[in-house]
Amino acid sequence: MQQSTENLIYQKASKCWECVNKSVQLFSELLKAERDFNAADYYKARNLLQDADRCFKETLENSKKLLGPIPPYCSDDYQKWRDELLEEFQILAMSHEYEDLKSELIKDEFLRRLMDEESIELLLKKHFQTQQSGKRKLSNIKVRIILDRLEDLINHAKDMNKSAVQKQQS
Repeated sequence: MQQSTENLIYQKASKCWECVNKSVQLFSELLKAERDFNAADYYKARNLLQDADRCFKETLENSKKLLGPIPPYCSDDYQKWRDELLEEFQILAMSHEYEDLKSELIKDEFLRRLMDEESIELLLKKHFQTQQSGKRKLSNIKVRIILDRLEDLINHAKDMNKSAVQKQQS
């Protein structure tokens, strides 16, 4: 059971994090003014970015499956199993008050690997109100923050990729 959860969200998110960080690091090296353009490093960085993008899409898809609405044909046992699984692997946030939720998220080991305290607080402020509206659940905010952080990093790496292409052409 543990492996299924790891594969569903955290493992793919970790793989995405690693790939995008390596990609950003390589693009940063390529974009240094004094350095000549190295095609091998560029292609390695681009491939890492593509891997990160693929892992992000898989993480998003798996998050929707695990946290989204349950199809009507599923049994009550499935709902119970899913709820226990989400709670056991701490995928859901337990607090519902802003300050309690902030402290819970700051203490979360997985979130701390992806970002610092300030970034967690910033993303919490951004999503706290919207995560409570409509059919969204506040308990899913931890996954939303993870996905938002990864998406921001991927977009940053894509911008660096464009800059690297421009450097190569000049």
